[in-house]
Amino acid sequence: MRAYMQFESSAGHLRLDAIFSVPATWWQRACFRAELRADLRDKPDFLRDIGIGLHEAQAEASRFFWEPLLLKHR
Repeated sequence: MRAYMQFESSAGHLRLDAIFSVPATWWQRACFRAELRADLRDKPDFLRDIGIGLHEAQAEASRFFWEPLLLKHR
């Protein structure tokens, strides 16, 4: 019985980690996309200099926070 309770505890801990990691990931994506929109507005040449096309940046910036990042550095 004791081993079963330990297993439940570890499984519950795993689920708890997932519960907190998803909102943190969404927050990071939302912040990244907000910074990307600011760069599109203020520094579009900077994006081109680091190999990010304007169309790619606009497409990424318009995505919702729950959608995974698709922007890749070339």
